[in-house]
Order: sequence, then structure tokens, then C-alpha cells
Amino acid sequence: MFDFDKSFEEYVIKWYDAHRDQTENADELEDKMPELYEQWANEPLEVLSGLTPHAFFDNIDAPDLIKLMVSACEGEQNPSSLLLDRIAATPPCAQGLRDLIRTSSNAKAKIIAANLLTEMGEDHPLDVYVRQICDTACDEGLRELGVEVLCENADNVSDLLYNAIPSATHAQKGMIAEVLVNAKRDDRTLRLLEELFAQGDNVPFYAGLMGKYGDERASAMLYRALDTCNYAEYIEIKNAIERMGGVVDDDRDFSDDPDYRVIKNLG
Repeated sequence: MFDFDKSFEEYVIKWYDAHRDQTENADELEDKMPELYEQWANEPLEVLSGLTPHAFFDNIDAPDLIKLMVSACEGEQNPSSLLLDRIAATPPCAQGLRDLIRTSSNAKAKIIAANLLTEMGEDHPLDVYVRQICDTACDEGLRELGVEVLCENADNVSDLLYNAIPSATHAQKGMIAEVLVNAKRDDRTLRLLEELFAQGDNVPFYAGLMGKYGDERASAMLYRALDTCNYAEYIEIKNAIERMGGVVDDDRDFSDDPDYRVIKNLG
């Protein structure tokens, strides 16, 4: 496939060579980029049989746009922004993007597809994102993006997530909890948060989730932890308690705590 990004890069180089005396610095050239991009995208190219880059993509239907995107994600390649803009502006592409997320083994293409669905305001294949959480072979970036989307749709996937808890690892339970704190209150979420917090491996993170969830029944566990936690943990536990309406007296001496000294810049 024709390398649109390289073509634009060559266009910018030629423009700069012709306007070198009128361009004072790199910032000025950077500010000029959007204008140059539009000029390039609307100029006929011989290699495209006289079509402009914009017109080239305008003449392609939804299924072929998805195929082009997948092809452009192979190896070190990346899809042209013109292609992505065209897909985002083509509602019939949405189903193709969802199908891609369900069936493709290309993590880059799936991440781009998920981002495009969000940009388009289209529905995501939420069940796929739920399965990704407990899929140890899943690309980390794709899993994190899936969790972000699930957080926006927590009520719709809560039952699937509760069913996944018994077989999930500790780390996977943490991701599940990250989503469930955005759903309506359920004692199963509280029990999961208490279990994770009790493990003591990532106290600030789980304290933060407890504070976000806002169930005051978690306060007792948080108050008990104030007596033995380090300073970094103390900050998040205190914040969580206060988010629930509680009060924490700052009477612990952390002057010998390494985290306290770093945070307070005490050397």
C-alpha cells in the first residue's frame, strides 16, 4: 500500500526547502503542520491516478477501509491518519471494528479499533474486554484499554465480572475491582475490595478504590491500617477515609519513614 505518511513527510521537506528563509524556528514549522497537511491531502497525486489523498479514501467502502487498516498495522507500520479519520466518519465501519476486536490476533489493530469505536461513540464488544482481563496472553496495552472502557460501562458488565472472580488471580481481581467500583453498590464488590486490601501488596491503590467506591463499612479496615502503614500508604488511606466522610488525626510521627522524607524533600 502507498505510504501516505512518507508522502506527507516528503511534502513538508519540499515546502520547508522552498520557505526556509521565511520559517524562523521549529515551533513555527510545527504550527504550520495542520495547514500543510490539509494542503497535501487535497492535492492530486500521480501515484493515486490523479486522486487527492482525501478522495482516495472517500472512494473506499467500509469493509475495505477495515481491511486497509488491518494491513497497515502489520509489523512496524501504522495506518495513515487520513484512513483513520475516514473510518471514524463512516458509521458502517463500526461493526467491522467490533468484529476485528473479536477475531483479530493483531493487538495494535485491536487497540486502534477500540479507540476508533470510542471516538465514534459506538458500542464496544464488552464481553471481549471482560475475557481479556483473565487472559494471561492478552497484550497489556489492550487489556488496560479494555478496563478503561469497562469502567464506563460497569453496570452492564458487573454480572460477568462477578462470575469471573472465583477463577481470577490476585492481579486479575485487582482489575475487576477497578471496574466494579464504578458499578452500583453490591456486597460482592465490598468483599473483593476488603480481600485485596488485606493482601497488603498494593495498599495505596486498593485504598484509593475503597475511597472511590464509598462504602462506609470499609472504614473500619482502613482505620486499623493507619497504625501500621508507611507514609505513602497513610496518605491514600487517609484520603479514602475522608472521601467516606471520616476524620483522621495527623498524630503519627513519620520522620524516620523513607517515603515521608522523599515526599517532604528532607534529604
